[in-house]
Amino acid sequence: MKKILLILTAISLSFTFTNCSDDDKWDATDPAMEHIYYIGFEDWGKLKNDVVFNVKAGDVQAIPVQFHSERVRSYDVVTYYYVSGTPVLGVDFQIVDENNNVVQPDTNGTYKMDWPKAVKGIKNIYVKALKVSSAPVIVSTFNPNIGEISHPDNITNSKTNDYEVRAFSQNYKVTVNLK
Repeated sequence: MKKILLILTAISLSFTFTNCSDDDKWDATDPAMEHIYYIGFEDWGKLKNDVVFNVKAGDVQAIPVQFHSERVRSYDVVTYYYVSGTPVLGVDFQIVDENNNVVQPDTNGTYKMDWPKAVKGIKNIYVKALKVSSAPVIVSTFNPNIGEISHPDNITNSKTNDYEVRAFSQNYKVTVNLK
């Protein structure tokens, strides 16, 4: 009988913990968060930015990027990605599209991805290895020239009067080895 009472008491107490929630802090209808989106690599790499791709000379590696949005909007969202490292763009590797056409960065070295009507989804960044390099190429969703990414200081990927896109601080870069 004592065992039954103990089990019933334990079950009753466990129900008291089910109402503890932070959901009210992250209200989906909060106007301050309504036009904020997130961008990050699809593979999280165990939250340590340790995702590594190995691509052989002449081959192309697709790197999936995920745009997080819960609403369809009247505007398009533009996000950016960056390529850094010591391998030389155009000599050691290229960024190409899905048809193997070379994609050029803008004058700031930035590549862009368009997300029509802010619809969530996954798109690929394509890195084509031209030759072997001992140093890796780093692809990131934040500008590596502004220092280490840290929340909340520099996680913004893009921002306009209509929206803000934030890069995840836990999966903002991947390493591409040119083999």
